[in-house]
Amino acid sequence: MKRARSMKWSFVVIRGADQSVKQFRVSKKSVVAAPAAAVLAVTGCLAGLQIKAAYQARELKDVIAKQSDQLAETVAVKDQRIAALQRQLAGMSAEAEEVKEKVEELQGLENKLEQFIDKYGDRVNLSSGTGEDVAANGGSPHSARSITEPYASAYAGSSSISEMESVATSPTETEADLESVGAIAEGMKRSMEETLQRAILVRAAVDAYPSEWPTRSRRLTSSFGYREDPFNGTVKFHAGIDIAGKSGDPVFSAADGIVVETGSGGSEGNYITVDHGGGLKSIYMHLLKIEAKEGDAVVRGEKIGLMGSSGRSTGTHLHFQIMENGEAVNPLPYLNSPSS
Repeated sequence: MKRARSMKWSFVVIRGADQSVKQFRVSKKSVVAAPAAAVLAVTGCLAGLQIKAAYQARELKDVIAKQSDQLAETVAVKDQRIAALQRQLAGMSAEAEEVKEKVEELQGLENKLEQFIDKYGDRVNLSSGTGEDVAANGGSPHSARSITEPYASAYAGSSSISEMESVATSPTETEADLESVGAIAEGMKRSMEETLQRAILVRAAVDAYPSEWPTRSRRLTSSFGYREDPFNGTVKFHAGIDIAGKSGDPVFSAADGIVVETGSGGSEGNYITVDHGGGLKSIYMHLLKIEAKEGDAVVRGEKIGLMGSSGRSTGTHLHFQIMENGEAVNPLPYLNSPSS
Protein backbone atom coordinates (compact mmCIF):
# COMPACT_ATOMS: atom_id res chain seq x y z
CA MET A 1 0.00 0.00 0.00
CA LYS A 2 1.39 3.29 -1.04
CA ARG A 3 1.60 6.20 1.42
CA ALA A 4 -0.17 9.30 0.31
CA ARG A 5 2.21 12.02 -0.60
CA SER A 6 2.01 15.12 1.60
CA MET A 7 0.78 18.22 -0.10
CA LYS A 8 3.25 20.88 -0.88
CA TRP A 9 2.64 24.56 -1.39
CA SER A 10 4.61 26.49 -3.88
CA PHE A 11 5.25 30.21 -3.80
CA VAL A 12 6.42 31.82 -7.01
CA VAL A 13 8.24 35.11 -6.74
CA ILE A 14 8.39 37.11 -9.91
CA ARG A 15 10.94 39.85 -9.46
CA GLY A 16 10.58 41.49 -12.80
CA ALA A 17 10.18 41.00 -16.53
CA ASP A 18 13.88 40.57 -17.06
CA GLN A 19 14.51 38.66 -13.87
CA SER A 20 14.28 34.97 -13.24
CA VAL A 21 11.35 33.52 -11.40
CA LYS A 22 11.94 32.03 -7.96
CA GLN A 23 9.80 29.24 -6.68
CA PHE A 24 9.59 28.19 -3.06
CA ARG A 25 7.98 25.05 -1.81
CA VAL A 26 6.57 24.94 1.67
CA SER A 27 4.63 22.32 3.44
CA LYS A 28 1.01 22.66 4.47
CA LYS A 29 2.02 22.79 8.10
CA SER A 30 4.24 25.71 7.43
CA VAL A 31 1.46 27.55 5.68
CA VAL A 32 -0.82 27.01 8.67
CA ALA A 33 1.89 27.60 11.29
CA ALA A 34 3.07 30.96 9.92
CA PRO A 35 -0.24 32.80 10.40
CA ALA A 36 -0.67 31.12 13.76
CA ALA A 37 2.75 32.30 14.77
CA ALA A 38 1.93 35.79 13.55
CA VAL A 39 -1.31 35.77 15.50
CA LEU A 40 0.50 34.55 18.57
CA ALA A 41 3.11 37.24 18.14
CA VAL A 42 0.51 39.95 17.79
CA THR A 43 -1.45 38.54 20.70
CA GLY A 44 1.71 38.45 22.80
CA CYS A 45 2.47 42.04 21.92
CA LEU A 46 -1.03 43.10 22.82
CA ALA A 47 -0.88 41.14 26.08
CA GLY A 48 2.44 42.77 26.89
CA LEU A 49 1.06 46.19 26.16
CA GLN A 50 -1.96 45.48 28.33
CA ILE A 51 0.24 44.29 31.18
CA LYS A 52 2.44 47.37 30.82
CA ALA A 53 -0.63 49.62 30.69
CA ALA A 54 -2.10 47.91 33.75
CA TYR A 55 1.20 48.36 35.62
CA GLN A 56 1.41 52.00 34.62
CA ALA A 57 -2.25 52.49 35.57
CA ARG A 58 -1.57 50.91 38.95
CA GLU A 59 1.48 53.13 39.47
CA LEU A 60 -0.54 56.17 38.42
CA LYS A 61 -3.35 55.15 40.77
CA ASP A 62 -0.86 54.80 43.62
CA VAL A 63 0.60 58.21 42.81
CA ILE A 64 -2.87 59.74 42.68
CA ALA A 65 -3.84 58.05 45.95
CA LYS A 66 -0.63 59.30 47.59
CA GLN A 67 -1.21 62.80 46.27
CA SER A 68 -4.81 62.64 47.47
CA ASP A 69 -3.65 61.62 50.94
CA GLN A 70 -1.09 64.44 50.97
CA LEU A 71 -3.72 66.90 49.74
CA ALA A 72 -6.19 65.70 52.37
CA GLU A 73 -3.50 66.06 55.05
CA THR A 74 -2.64 69.55 53.78
CA VAL A 75 -6.30 70.52 53.74
CA ALA A 76 -6.74 69.15 57.27
CA VAL A 77 -3.72 71.15 58.48
CA LYS A 78 -5.04 74.27 56.78
CA ASP A 79 -8.49 73.65 58.25
CA GLN A 80 -6.91 73.37 61.70
CA ARG A 81 -5.02 76.60 61.10
CA ILE A 82 -8.18 78.31 59.87
CA ALA A 83 -10.08 77.05 62.93
CA ALA A 84 -7.26 78.28 65.20
CA LEU A 85 -7.27 81.66 63.46
CA GLN A 86 -11.04 81.83 63.78
CA ARG A 87 -10.78 81.05 67.51
CA GLN A 88 -8.00 83.63 67.86
CA LEU A 89 -10.08 86.16 65.95
CA ALA A 90 -13.10 85.40 68.15
CA GLY A 91 -10.91 85.81 71.23
CA MET A 92 -9.50 89.09 69.92
CA SER A 93 -13.00 90.29 69.13
CA ALA A 94 -14.10 89.43 72.66
CA GLU A 95 -11.04 91.20 74.08
CA ALA A 96 -11.75 94.18 71.84
CA GLU A 97 -15.30 94.29 73.20
CA GLU A 98 -13.96 94.09 76.76
CA VAL A 99 -11.53 96.92 76.03
CA LYS A 100 -14.37 98.98 74.52
CA GLU A 101 -16.48 98.32 77.62
CA LYS A 102 -13.58 99.35 79.85
CA VAL A 103 -13.08 102.48 77.75
CA GLU A 104 -16.80 103.26 78.07
CA GLU A 105 -16.57 102.74 81.84
CA LEU A 106 -13.55 105.03 81.92
CA GLN A 107 -15.46 107.63 79.95
CA GLY A 108 -18.32 107.35 82.44
CA LEU A 109 -15.90 107.83 85.32
CA GLU A 110 -14.28 110.70 83.44
CA ASN A 111 -17.66 112.38 83.03
CA LYS A 112 -18.39 112.00 86.73
CA LEU A 113 -15.00 113.46 87.60
CA GLU A 114 -15.56 116.32 85.16
CA GLN A 115 -18.88 117.07 86.86
CA PHE A 116 -17.12 117.00 90.22
CA ILE A 117 -14.37 119.28 88.91
CA ASP A 118 -16.94 121.70 87.49
CA LYS A 119 -18.57 121.98 90.92
CA TYR A 120 -15.63 121.65 93.30
CA GLY A 121 -12.54 121.97 91.12
CA ASP A 122 -11.61 125.44 92.33
CA ARG A 123 -11.84 124.43 95.98
CA VAL A 124 -10.87 120.79 96.42
CA ASN A 125 -7.58 118.97 96.05
CA LEU A 126 -8.19 115.23 95.91
CA SER A 127 -4.50 114.46 96.13
CA SER A 128 -4.21 116.10 99.56
CA GLY A 129 -6.98 114.28 101.41
CA THR A 130 -10.21 112.37 101.34
CA GLY A 131 -12.45 114.83 103.12
CA GLU A 132 -12.32 112.89 106.38
CA ASP A 133 -10.08 115.59 107.91
CA VAL A 134 -13.13 117.78 108.51
CA ALA A 135 -14.88 115.11 110.53
CA ALA A 136 -11.68 114.11 112.32
CA ASN A 137 -11.03 117.68 113.47
CA GLY A 138 -14.61 118.49 114.26
CA GLY A 139 -15.06 120.61 111.16
CA SER A 140 -12.70 123.36 112.26
CA PRO A 141 -11.91 126.12 109.74
CA HIS A 142 -8.27 125.02 109.67
CA SER A 143 -9.14 121.46 108.66
CA ALA A 144 -11.57 122.84 106.10
CA ARG A 145 -8.90 124.97 104.49
CA SER A 146 -6.66 121.89 104.22
CA ILE A 147 -9.10 120.44 101.69
CA THR A 148 -10.02 123.66 99.95
CA GLU A 149 -6.68 124.39 98.34
CA PRO A 150 -6.64 125.04 94.52
CA TYR A 151 -7.64 121.91 92.67
CA ALA A 152 -4.59 120.40 90.99
CA SER A 153 -5.60 117.19 89.24
CA ALA A 154 -8.35 114.65 89.85
CA TYR A 155 -6.68 111.90 87.84
CA ALA A 156 -3.84 111.30 85.39
CA GLY A 157 -3.91 109.92 81.87
CA SER A 158 -7.44 110.89 80.84
CA SER A 159 -6.07 112.09 77.50
CA SER A 160 -5.22 108.46 76.74
CA ILE A 161 -8.85 107.35 76.76
CA SER A 162 -9.54 108.45 73.19
CA GLU A 163 -6.31 106.77 72.06
CA MET A 164 -7.29 103.49 73.74
CA GLU A 165 -10.74 103.72 72.16
CA SER A 166 -9.16 103.99 68.70
CA VAL A 167 -6.95 100.97 69.47
CA ALA A 168 -9.93 98.94 70.67
CA THR A 169 -11.89 99.65 67.50
CA SER A 170 -8.99 99.19 65.05
CA PRO A 171 -9.04 95.84 63.19
CA THR A 172 -5.29 95.97 62.55
CA GLU A 173 -4.27 95.69 66.20
CA THR A 174 -2.71 92.45 67.41
CA GLU A 175 -3.82 90.37 70.34
CA ALA A 176 -0.81 91.56 72.34
CA ASP A 177 -1.78 95.17 71.68
CA LEU A 178 -5.32 94.50 72.89
CA GLU A 179 -4.06 92.77 76.03
CA SER A 180 -1.71 95.68 76.72
CA VAL A 181 -4.46 98.23 76.18
CA GLY A 182 -6.85 96.18 78.31
CA ALA A 183 -4.32 96.09 81.15
CA ILE A 184 -3.77 99.85 80.88
CA ALA A 185 -7.52 100.46 80.81
CA GLU A 186 -8.04 98.22 83.85
CA GLY A 187 -5.33 100.07 85.75
CA MET A 188 -6.78 103.44 84.79
CA LYS A 189 -10.23 102.24 85.76
CA ARG A 190 -9.05 101.23 89.24
CA SER A 191 -7.17 104.50 89.65
CA MET A 192 -10.14 106.58 88.50
CA GLU A 193 -12.55 104.60 90.70
CA GLU A 194 -10.31 105.29 93.71
CA THR A 195 -10.09 108.96 92.73
CA LEU A 196 -13.85 109.09 92.31
CA GLN A 197 -14.36 107.53 95.74
CA ARG A 198 -12.05 110.15 97.22
CA ALA A 199 -13.98 112.78 95.29
CA ILE A 200 -17.26 111.49 96.72
CA LEU A 201 -15.84 111.63 100.26
CA VAL A 202 -14.50 115.14 99.67
CA ARG A 203 -17.78 116.24 98.11
CA ALA A 204 -19.72 114.85 101.06
CA ALA A 205 -17.40 116.67 103.46
CA VAL A 206 -17.65 119.91 101.49
CA ASP A 207 -21.43 119.68 101.13
CA ALA A 208 -21.77 119.01 104.86
CA TYR A 209 -19.49 121.92 105.77
CA PRO A 210 -21.69 124.83 106.96
CA SER A 211 -20.28 127.53 104.69
CA GLU A 212 -23.47 128.72 102.95
CA TRP A 213 -25.02 131.94 104.22
CA PRO A 214 -28.40 131.07 105.77
CA THR A 215 -30.06 134.26 104.49
CA ARG A 216 -30.01 136.46 101.41
CA SER A 217 -29.07 139.37 103.64
CA ARG A 218 -25.45 139.68 104.76
CA ARG A 219 -26.02 142.57 107.21
CA LEU A 220 -24.82 141.70 110.70
CA THR A 221 -26.40 143.43 113.69
CA SER A 222 -24.54 141.50 116.37
CA SER A 223 -21.32 139.47 116.29
CA PHE A 224 -20.07 136.40 118.13
CA GLY A 225 -18.66 136.84 121.63
CA TYR A 226 -19.33 139.00 124.68
CA ARG A 227 -21.69 141.95 124.23
CA GLU A 228 -24.08 144.16 126.13
CA ASP A 229 -27.46 142.54 126.55
CA PRO A 230 -30.03 144.68 124.69
CA PHE A 231 -32.67 144.02 127.37
CA ASN A 232 -30.87 144.69 130.67
CA GLY A 233 -27.50 146.17 129.63
CA THR A 234 -25.41 143.47 131.31
CA VAL A 235 -22.45 141.87 129.54
CA LYS A 236 -23.31 138.40 128.29
CA PHE A 237 -21.82 135.89 125.91
CA HIS A 238 -23.50 135.87 122.48
CA ALA A 239 -23.12 132.33 121.08
CA GLY A 240 -23.80 133.19 117.43
CA ILE A 241 -24.27 136.03 114.98
CA ASP A 242 -27.42 138.05 114.27
CA ILE A 243 -28.32 138.70 110.60
CA ALA A 244 -30.91 141.39 109.91
CA GLY A 245 -33.62 141.04 107.30
CA LYS A 246 -37.31 141.33 106.58
CA SER A 247 -40.01 139.33 108.25
CA GLY A 248 -40.83 136.32 106.10
CA ASP A 249 -37.44 136.24 104.31
CA PRO A 250 -36.36 132.65 103.59
CA VAL A 251 -33.87 130.95 105.86
CA PHE A 252 -31.61 128.33 104.23
CA SER A 253 -29.64 125.38 105.53
CA ALA A 254 -25.93 126.22 105.63
CA ALA A 255 -24.97 122.71 104.45
CA ASP A 256 -26.21 119.17 103.91
CA GLY A 257 -27.43 117.50 107.07
CA ILE A 258 -30.26 116.01 109.10
CA VAL A 259 -32.80 118.05 111.04
CA VAL A 260 -32.38 116.69 114.54
CA GLU A 261 -34.50 119.14 116.50
CA THR A 262 -37.23 121.74 115.99
CA GLY A 263 -39.15 123.61 118.62
CA SER A 264 -40.08 126.84 120.29
CA GLY A 265 -38.36 128.15 123.42
CA GLY A 266 -38.78 131.18 125.62
CA SER A 267 -35.57 132.84 124.48
CA GLU A 268 -34.82 131.02 121.23
CA GLY A 269 -38.29 131.39 119.80
CA ASN A 270 -38.96 129.06 116.89
CA TYR A 271 -35.71 127.23 116.16
CA ILE A 272 -34.22 124.46 114.01
CA THR A 273 -31.08 122.38 114.68
CA VAL A 274 -29.34 120.63 111.75
CA ASP A 275 -26.66 117.98 112.31
CA HIS A 276 -23.94 118.04 109.59
CA GLY A 277 -21.89 115.16 110.97
CA GLY A 278 -18.35 115.23 112.30
CA GLY A 279 -19.48 117.04 115.44
CA LEU A 280 -20.87 120.05 113.52
CA LYS A 281 -24.38 121.43 114.02
CA SER A 282 -26.04 124.64 112.92
CA ILE A 283 -28.89 126.35 114.80
CA TYR A 284 -31.42 128.83 113.40
CA MET A 285 -33.40 130.88 115.98
CA HIS A 286 -36.20 133.50 116.24
CA LEU A 287 -37.97 132.09 113.15
CA LEU A 288 -41.36 133.29 112.04
CA LYS A 289 -42.16 129.81 110.76
CA ILE A 290 -40.50 126.38 110.78
CA GLU A 291 -40.76 124.60 107.43
CA ALA A 292 -38.59 121.56 108.18
CA LYS A 293 -39.43 118.53 110.31
CA GLU A 294 -37.29 116.45 112.57
CA GLY A 295 -35.66 113.64 110.61
CA ASP A 296 -35.67 115.55 107.31
CA ALA A 297 -32.52 115.30 105.19
CA VAL A 298 -31.76 118.79 103.94
CA VAL A 299 -29.20 120.01 101.43
CA ARG A 300 -27.10 123.11 101.23
CA GLY A 301 -29.24 126.15 100.35
CA GLU A 302 -32.57 124.41 100.99
CA LYS A 303 -35.23 126.63 102.60
CA ILE A 304 -36.04 125.39 106.10
CA GLY A 305 -37.92 128.34 107.61
CA LEU A 306 -38.86 132.04 107.53
CA MET A 307 -37.10 134.88 109.32
CA GLY A 308 -39.01 136.43 112.17
CA SER A 309 -38.74 137.85 115.69
CA SER A 310 -40.07 135.06 117.91
CA GLY A 311 -38.73 134.49 121.40
CA ARG A 312 -36.47 136.92 123.20
CA SER A 313 -35.86 139.33 120.32
CA THR A 314 -35.74 143.07 119.79
CA GLY A 315 -36.58 142.92 116.09
CA THR A 316 -36.70 140.80 112.94
CA HIS A 317 -33.42 138.89 112.51
CA LEU A 318 -31.90 135.41 112.38
CA HIS A 319 -29.70 134.22 115.18
CA PHE A 320 -27.30 131.78 113.43
CA GLN A 321 -25.14 129.55 115.57
CA ILE A 322 -22.62 126.77 114.90
CA MET A 323 -21.84 124.10 117.47
CA GLU A 324 -18.55 122.24 117.22
CA ASN A 325 -18.42 119.12 119.38
CA GLY A 326 -21.01 120.64 121.71
CA GLU A 327 -19.40 124.07 121.99
CA ALA A 328 -20.50 127.27 120.30
CA VAL A 329 -17.90 128.65 117.84
CA ASN A 330 -17.72 131.77 115.72
CA PRO A 331 -19.73 131.09 112.52
CA LEU A 332 -17.97 133.73 110.41
CA PRO A 333 -14.80 131.67 109.64
CA TYR A 334 -17.08 128.95 108.30
CA LEU A 335 -19.23 131.12 106.08
CA ASN A 336 -18.24 132.09 102.57
CA SER A 337 -17.18 135.69 102.11
CA PRO A 338 -19.96 138.01 100.86
CA SER A 339 -18.35 138.12 97.40
CA SER A 340 -18.23 134.33 96.98
